[in-house]
Amino acid sequence: MSDTIFQKRYFPRYVFPFIGGFLYASGFPMTFAPNFFLFPIIGIALLIFSLGIIHEDEERSLFSQILSLLCFSFPYCMLGYYWIPHTLNEFGDIPFPFNFVLGSLFSLIIVPQFWVFLIGHNLFKKFKFKTSFFVSSNSHRYCLYALVFTFVEYYTPQQFPAHLGHPWLQLSPYLGLAPILGAPFFSFLSYWMALSIIGFFKTRSIDKWFIGVFVLSMVFNIALKLTPLENHTHTNNIRLVQGNIGNYIKVNSEKGKLFAINNVLETFLNLSAKPSTEPIDLVVWPETAFPKLLSVEKMKQNPLYIPKIFKNTIAASGAELFVGGYDKNKYDEYFFESEYNTAFHFTTGAHFKDYYHKMKLIPFGESLPFGPLNRYFSKLISNISFFAQGERYSLFTTKNGTPFTSAICYEILFSSFIKTYLNSVEKQPHFLINITNDSWYGDTAEPYQHLFLAHWRALEFNLPIVRMTNTGITSILFPDGSESKRLGIGAEDILDYKLKTEDRAPTIFQKVGIWGVVLLSLFIYLLMYFVGKFTSKKSPL
Repeated sequence: MSDTIFQKRYFPRYVFPFIGGFLYASGFPMTFAPNFFLFPIIGIALLIFSLGIIHEDEERSLFSQILSLLCFSFPYCMLGYYWIPHTLNEFGDIPFPFNFVLGSLFSLIIVPQFWVFLIGHNLFKKFKFKTSFFVSSNSHRYCLYALVFTFVEYYTPQQFPAHLGHPWLQLSPYLGLAPILGAPFFSFLSYWMALSIIGFFKTRSIDKWFIGVFVLSMVFNIALKLTPLENHTHTNNIRLVQGNIGNYIKVNSEKGKLFAINNVLETFLNLSAKPSTEPIDLVVWPETAFPKLLSVEKMKQNPLYIPKIFKNTIAASGAELFVGGYDKNKYDEYFFESEYNTAFHFTTGAHFKDYYHKMKLIPFGESLPFGPLNRYFSKLISNISFFAQGERYSLFTTKNGTPFTSAICYEILFSSFIKTYLNSVEKQPHFLINITNDSWYGDTAEPYQHLFLAHWRALEFNLPIVRMTNTGITSILFPDGSESKRLGIGAEDILDYKLKTEDRAPTIFQKVGIWGVVLLSLFIYLLMYFVGKFTSKKSPL
């Protein structure tokens, strides 16, 4: 094989996407390198170029395209999600080197949106739909493809949705379009930029329409600059308690080992009872902080069923208590979906107040995506929790009358879920508490990535997010892109914060979701079409 053939065919097909995978991953937080929002755009440009789906200079087989996509997803997985092997060892007790082998297999599912697009694109070609009416110029094509990419990215189920638009968070507070069009708009703009870059190198022509849209977008982002909340109507002194309970103690406490249970409860009680300069209104413990199985039904009926540790914490702090734990599912068997991952709320009088059952369960961690077959798998697989799925959108209220909601762990990563949640409660919350446990990931990039992606919900919904974690990172994320002081990874400490909030109305993105981006992109597309028709009639024969 000559060097010329390799450079012209194999290098762009397989080396370009391999480099692109690394670039895509480098747009998100790492513990060992800085991240830059333009790198993922370049990475996606290299991937799309390698697939040959925009300017089809040569016929590409589906198999060859699959190889190109694998060349992209493997380095993206191994760099961006290098913490997966660590988690497989911690969570699943899978030793080296098997954890790394299994971690590499996540390359097959780490970017499902591109698999969906690739299959859909080939089906589209197979049926030979006529597109001459819809696509009359390269700008038309790029705009349309950018919309399709964004739409597929938004709706394709993903375990850890790190989308192309998310790295733009680095430009906050100059993201004024975030509450209007959300992260999908920045994905749309990024895909269009990637396609225009490809077009420039293929045709040596500049996509003037993209330049115009990009400049206008930046003008609006800057003009509508995100600002801190100003009209404070409610104030709550919140104490976030990061116990830093390691997995060894945590697992043993949940197994009923007395030494571990005492360690966990004493840690949370002692931290919660620390002196404060001002009265505390709400003490927050992280996801599954309380290791014993509780029963909402029993606690509703009789306060005697409320654990003594909760009563002691409330008495010592003088505050209400919001805590993660496990609630018994009275409707199912002891081995399958027998409990809920739950957030419990208790009043200052040590009475049960309300609860929230986690609704969006993590595939391969808290459930399996096999529907009715899960019941049979639960008898064979012991390392998956098989939680029952919640069905109620809960709205909590502090003792000062401030409404708030809760999301547990990865639920905060899905804007469509948070949108539905916020639109389902009877009153708009002032803030959202996201309780989570990232201890399985250790001192890796995952806690930073989790926080980074969660911050988008604050921007999209103009909603402060209180992130309460077991081992870090604990902080409060604000709608202008700023953040409170952090409790870092491995810290055993408290974070006291005077949270000032205001009555809020739903943002435009909360009302319409991705359809705002769809309508805007279709408007741009039609504008290009009619301007093209008008200018073609004006041009001389």
